[in-house]
Amino acid sequence: MSTTASSGIDRVVDGRYRVESLLARGGMASVYEATDTRLERRVALKVMHPDLARDHDFVERFRSEARSAARLSHPHVVGVYDQGEDGDLVFLAMELVPGRTLREVISSEAPMSVRDAVNYLDPVLQALSAAHHAGIVHRDVKPENVLIDSHGRVKVADFGLARAITAGTQSRSTGLTWGTAAYLSPEEVERGRADERSDVYAAALLLYELLTGSKAFPGTSPIQVAYQHVHGAVPRASEQVDTVPPEIDALIQWAAAQDPEHRPADAGEFRDELQQVVGGLTAAQVDATPGAPLLPDPDATQAFDATRPIRSDHTTAVPPLGSEGHYARTTGNRSPRKAKARNRPKEKESPAPPPQPRAAPPRRRRRGLAWFLGILLVLLAAGGASAAWYYTEGPGVYSPVPVLEGLTEDEAREALDAQDLDAVTDPAYSETIAEGVVISASHEPGESVRHGTDVTLEVSRGPERYAVPSLVGKTVEEAGPLVEDANLTLGEPTEEYDEQVPEGQILSSTPPGGESVKPGTTVEVVVSAGREPIEVPDVTGDTQVEAQSALTAEGLVAVVEEERVFDDDVPEGSVVSQSPEDGTLFRGDEVTLTISKGPDLVEVPGVIGKQWEDAQAELRDLGFEVKKEEIAGAYFGTVRYQSVDAGEKVKRGTEITLSVL
Repeated sequence: MSTTASSGIDRVVDGRYRVESLLARGGMASVYEATDTRLERRVALKVMHPDLARDHDFVERFRSEARSAARLSHPHVVGVYDQGEDGDLVFLAMELVPGRTLREVISSEAPMSVRDAVNYLDPVLQALSAAHHAGIVHRDVKPENVLIDSHGRVKVADFGLARAITAGTQSRSTGLTWGTAAYLSPEEVERGRADERSDVYAAALLLYELLTGSKAFPGTSPIQVAYQHVHGAVPRASEQVDTVPPEIDALIQWAAAQDPEHRPADAGEFRDELQQVVGGLTAAQVDATPGAPLLPDPDATQAFDATRPIRSDHTTAVPPLGSEGHYARTTGNRSPRKAKARNRPKEKESPAPPPQPRAAPPRRRRRGLAWFLGILLVLLAAGGASAAWYYTEGPGVYSPVPVLEGLTEDEAREALDAQDLDAVTDPAYSETIAEGVVISASHEPGESVRHGTDVTLEVSRGPERYAVPSLVGKTVEEAGPLVEDANLTLGEPTEEYDEQVPEGQILSSTPPGGESVKPGTTVEVVVSAGREPIEVPDVTGDTQVEAQSALTAEGLVAVVEEERVFDDDVPEGSVVSQSPEDGTLFRGDEVTLTISKGPDLVEVPGVIGKQWEDAQAELRDLGFEVKKEEIAGAYFGTVRYQSVDAGEKVKRGTEITLSVL
């Protein structure tokens, strides 16, 4: 495969992975859909960009972390199958998860109820908890790395790869921490270091975004967003969506605390507390839909039924929390580290009523008024500065969406970056638009949107093509699933005789294996009917040469018996009999021929002058019929004449007349 990943379609990486189509392109790698030709399964092939692959230290870290990630086996983690190099390409073969990302779910469904949000977040926390237990930190938890397959199963991607990329924590070319700025923890921004609590921070921001439909820090640039992570607190979700319960607000504030020492120690502790908090909510709180009127709770003091699964009616709902299928309130022991980290923010107590002010001398009143005016001026100045920042640099700034259709993906990203907008790619096949070119955008050109808004780009993957699987040598039953998996259609098979290929095996396909075709293309196959049966011809009566030629023309082999036989009816040199006489044989089988010696002829002896009795006996012994013709009463009994001359050869049984005197 060439070193240019984008040009690798239809090529084979490492002699094993046939690249078929582009799935996504990121800042550090491109992901392709590929077929593992050795195991005949679909995989996601992540190919690092060449500039990163040339860094020896980075590649070494990548190898080590890929091996660690491959050992992380969990139902909610995208599996890692293989890692290797092909020339200057460094790749990772992973489980292919057809479906959509959590980013797409947030774009279409958020803000959502607590039930739905937790159904998406819980499998993420399970995956992170398993990773933390194995000593692996993800470092790049974000909606784009959470995949939901067609059955609603949630899987977290890029374990190990994210760690390998951030093994040095910073890019030497930019000095900035790798990762998506919107989900970086303060310690990653300030010190370039991350641990389990950094993943917890990002998971808390995921929960915030699921509940509100917007990022916690939607700044205009990565630098500004990073600044907010370090110098600002995560806003309360309830300030945007009034259906978010205060308990969930407090949980997010705890998990997204600026000081990592004040967060849950790892994803497992975060999940335990999430279970406990949700288990204590009422059904109305859990199922409240943002934007819909709140229904009165028949018993507001009744805690949510912990035996009732948190499950959405949406098709992507995931199994509820807890090993028993419901939200169980957890009271398990925690480690000293976790106990130290569980410094949860408490709900503010209602302040006591202020004391009644006493009358003060006019001078003190003037002094208090001066202090009040001073503080008011400071607050007004601060408010003005905040407002100025908000409307000049902050989230209050709006930009027009540029014309994006027809640009390459890189050009579209540059155009959006220039307007402080975020690009989100959505690959799609196109028969008319070249690969890598924007087909459409989620916002119309000229539409005014707030800085930091996600603009989804539908980017062409080129024509949708699938490689015809290799079917030669397989049965029709085996070929059916292979063709179906390739999004093709198997035609009605036709049969042909074949002398080498066993009956039932495929001889050829049209189009042939390996050719790229449109989805739904019909693949015609020719199936072996086995060896062709040959009718045995009747060659009796033919000369030996004629018989051998006739059998050879049919693909049979003539075998001639060495000993010939007499036959009164078949001329010498012709076939008297054959074996087998009829039926069918296969090409190369033998037919045995018996050749005639002609009639069995006997030389007639001379018996003239011999006595009748002696002559009669001699001729009969030779197989002749003897007839007597008397002359003058045959008084002397002597043969005077024979009807067949002596020395003549005739058939046995020939009648010879003797004239006897």
